Amino acid sequence: MNHSPRDSCEFQICDIWQQALGVAEVGVHDDFFEVGGHSLLAIEVVVQIRRRFGVDITAGELLEANTIAKLAEIVRRGHRETPASPLIRLRGGDPDLAPVYGLPPVSGSTVVYVRLMQALGRNRPFWALQSVGLLPGEQPLTSAEEVAADFIVRARAVHPDGKPWHLLGYSMGGVYAYEVAKQLRAAGETVGLVGLLDTRPTIEAGADNDFALQALVERALKIEVDLDMVRSLDPEARAELLLKEAVAAGTLPADFDSDRLLRMVDMYQINLDAGSAYDPSGYPGDVTLYRVLDRAVESVALPYDLDWTARVGRLEIRDVPGHHYSMIEPGNVETLAALVDAALPD
Repeated sequence: MNHSPRDSCEFQICDIWQQALGVAEVGVHDDFFEVGGHSLLAIEVVVQIRRRFGVDITAGELLEANTIAKLAEIVRRGHRETPASPLIRLRGGDPDLAPVYGLPPVSGSTVVYVRLMQALGRNRPFWALQSVGLLPGEQPLTSAEEVAADFIVRARAVHPDGKPWHLLGYSMGGVYAYEVAKQLRAAGETVGLVGLLDTRPTIEAGADNDFALQALVERALKIEVDLDMVRSLDPEARAELLLKEAVAAGTLPADFDSDRLLRMVDMYQINLDAGSAYDPSGYPGDVTLYRVLDRAVESVALPYDLDWTARVGRLEIRDVPGHHYSMIEPGNVETLAALVDAALPD
């Protein structure tokens, strides 16, 4: 079967991929993340497509339209037929298998689930929710209950009839997965795996007022700046400085705009506030906690169950290698994926 570009549009997107990925050849049906793509390269590809074709495509759409052939269809249309959905299909997979849904962590991004999705066996369908508010024109949801209810409405449109709901949440995303499970169970739905990826049930309000900014700077942008100085700037000046430093460090492409960066900063704080206000009262069902073995990055000592046992009907704990941030990276995510696979019955 011929996987070469079939027209000028596919040829140009193929060229963009080859430049971003540093490869000599790529097929129009190759999956972006299976041929070496990752979140930062996804942003670069989006920037190049916008520049070359003048089409407003998002990184979320690249996650869903993850081949050259699918991207070319969007570019040929020249516009979105419908507004981009925050519920993104990372993998179509085997329709006979119940999907897995990943709920957004504090960053609001779906990219944390890409490597886990790739490592899961049996070609299982995988959807991930991006926090509402990351895209222009979206009004952020400010409570865990709102996020869960909104997700359920969106997911019902794609969830296969009669299949159980399998939910995963990395870090604070586990709080959202837990609340989704509560609402689905209350509605009489069959809830399968509720997997919390090193999630704590509570976040102390005001424990670290700089956490959102620090997390963005150190973990997402990976730059070294004086946080006190950055905090003293007004939002626009702060975004311009962070954008300049991130571009210089190579963690953001040169065409990434400050408005998007401002929304990233805001989303960290919105999700943190939602987590700190949430009351994780009892869920009568089963919950699985995937707990990292390396606790070195924790600022305080935590109980082995991270305070979940008394809040759920039955808690299972599965130890996974790595620390909180490396558990989803290559070398560790394979073990995590194998444990998740073993917990999915169908």
